[in-house]
Amino acid sequence: MYEQQRKKGRPLTGTERNLIAHLYKLGFTQTAIAKEVGVWPSTICRELRRGMVDQLNGATWEYYKTYSPQKAQCHADYMRTAHGPDLKIGSRADYLAALESYMLTGSSPQDAIAQVGSAYGVTISKTTCYRYIRMSLFQTLRYKHLPQGHPKKGKGTVTHSNVSHPKHRSIEHRAKSIRNREEVGHWELDSVIGKAEGTGESCLVMTDRKTRGEIIIKARSKTAADTVHALQWLKCQIGRDWKLIFHTITNDNGSEFADQDGMDALGVTTFYCHPQSPHERGTNEVTNKLVRRKLPKGKSMAKVTQKQATEVQHWVNHYTRPMFGGKSAADMLKEELDKLPLYNREKVYRFFDLL
Repeated sequence: MYEQQRKKGRPLTGTERNLIAHLYKLGFTQTAIAKEVGVWPSTICRELRRGMVDQLNGATWEYYKTYSPQKAQCHADYMRTAHGPDLKIGSRADYLAALESYMLTGSSPQDAIAQVGSAYGVTISKTTCYRYIRMSLFQTLRYKHLPQGHPKKGKGTVTHSNVSHPKHRSIEHRAKSIRNREEVGHWELDSVIGKAEGTGESCLVMTDRKTRGEIIIKARSKTAADTVHALQWLKCQIGRDWKLIFHTITNDNGSEFADQDGMDALGVTTFYCHPQSPHERGTNEVTNKLVRRKLPKGKSMAKVTQKQATEVQHWVNHYTRPMFGGKSAADMLKEELDKLPLYNREKVYRFFDLL
């Protein structure tokens, strides 16, 4: 290991380049020169390559290669000026600190930029924010702190097997208008668990296909009976406007959704995805990533209350979405509910925290 006598990262000075030239003419090796100057041998190797010139021998009239500190210094001076424009944020460290505070609490770069806005007199794009994270311009924020990493590559063509239960209504019978997200009221349903050994404790999460509105219900257990009971509780919370807001539910073939008749009895038509095809509930699966920021995997759901689940629901619904031009799912849901002839609008809006 070579002892670093200089500050790490400091460029070579003109005096040091003259020393390199002198030692090189005396026949010192690159390793020996590196020890004298206090840098790594690789630094000397690059420096000699950049500063090499052809010089004429006056005695033999032959050209030979030697190191020129003047040429190396000119190259270094040029490289200091050959860079792009200064950072857009300039010296606004307070703006970066505001973005960082949002992202460290679970917001994505896009959402953090929207939340901070132009209050500091400067704004950056999502791409620029990711670049600043890569450049370590934030004090503590790094890629590992972001809620979602790079998307995984697909595993090829997906094939469907038969529906696990012959009496379940297949997603193939779902109307085209539902697939095209033409109206509000078509929901996707899933259950999220905490610890693998505590699969009995879960929360039901529902996502509207059009507005991405979210509902989170703390179920008593992960059974078919308690799933129906949780949906009955939801129907009581919505009241007489239930049929205007809930038309269909699409879920997977988990045992907690096995009671199709019980779910249909609530006045909604239930559809079942193909086995091992979570992409058929893609809206719900993507929104679950937001839910997981507040209810992470590995943390038991046993002590999660309905009040806590509702707080997460409101946070997800008010999270700004790039797909909606910076609006939140709550904004989109309110726009759709405003069009419906609701009997008790205040009760519904209070449930979704739209007042």
